[in-house]
Amino acid sequence: MSDRNLTPYDRGTRLEPQLWPLGDAPDSYGRVDFDDEESRTILTAYVEREGDGYAMHVHGMAEPLSLVVDGGGRVVPVDRELCEGIDMLLSMARRGREDFEHQAAYGDYTAEERATADRLWLLAETVGKLLAEEAKKA
Repeated sequence: MSDRNLTPYDRGTRLEPQLWPLGDAPDSYGRVDFDDEESRTILTAYVEREGDGYAMHVHGMAEPLSLVVDGGGRVVPVDRELCEGIDMLLSMARRGREDFEHQAAYGDYTAEERATADRLWLLAETVGKLLAEEAKKA
C-alpha cells in the first residue's frame, strides 16, 4: 500500500473506532473502543444521561488525554491532586485579598483599582466554587 493510500488510522494520526458487539448485557451498548495503528485498544468511551445532561466516560487510558470541546475549550480531569492544587491557589488568593484589604485601609488604591480588585475576587470565588462542586463528583 502506497503512502497516498494510507488512512489516518494506518498512519496512527487518528484512533480507529470499534463498536462493541451488542450482547445481552445492557452495559455493552454504546461503548466504543478506540484502537491505534497496531490494533491496540487505547481507550473505551461511552456517553450516558446524567442528571439534566450527559456524561462522557473514558476508561483505560495509558497516556495523557486532552479533551477538546467544540474546537477550542479543553476539559481537564478533576482528580484529588488537582483539587489540592485548586485549594492551595484559592488559599493564596484569599491571602492576597486580605493583603489588598489591609493596604486599601491606608488609601493605597483608587476607586477604579478597588472596583477591578472586587471584580477579579468575585471571579476567583465563583471559579473556586464551581471547581469545588465538580471535585465532589470525582
